Amino acid sequence: MSTGSVNTNADSAGLMRIVGRLSIAMAAASTVCFLFTLIWGFELRNLIGFAVGGANACLGMWFLAFTVNRAVECSTKRAKRMMLGCYLARLAVLTALCAVGYLTGLISVVGLIVPQLFPRILLMFDHFLGINYFGKE
Repeated sequence: MSTGSVNTNADSAGLMRIVGRLSIAMAAASTVCFLFTLIWGFELRNLIGFAVGGANACLGMWFLAFTVNRAVECSTKRAKRMMLGCYLARLAVLTALCAVGYLTGLISVVGLIVPQLFPRILLMFDHFLGINYFGKE
């Protein structure tokens, strides 16, 4: 059993707000990437790939924020296990999606992988624009 109660609704750092903003930007970036693939002609597998990849990236970020919010209230050892479990779960889902896409040919694997890069790219742009979510220098 747990040594203390964990408030899973707490979002003291405002991570869910940041994830919400990132999700909108990631959906727009996925759309732009899909539109870029139209240069070579329309393929349904590209549309499915970027849609599923973008949704997976958004859900992965939400799961990460939820896990971080829970982990900050735990002991160090338990928090490390929680974060490792979160990482492994996200990686397992991405690996399974890529395997399905590769084996069936119905989903573009590139469309699945590229949206996973969007959170880092978007946060980098925020840094260059001087946007600071946490009020620290």
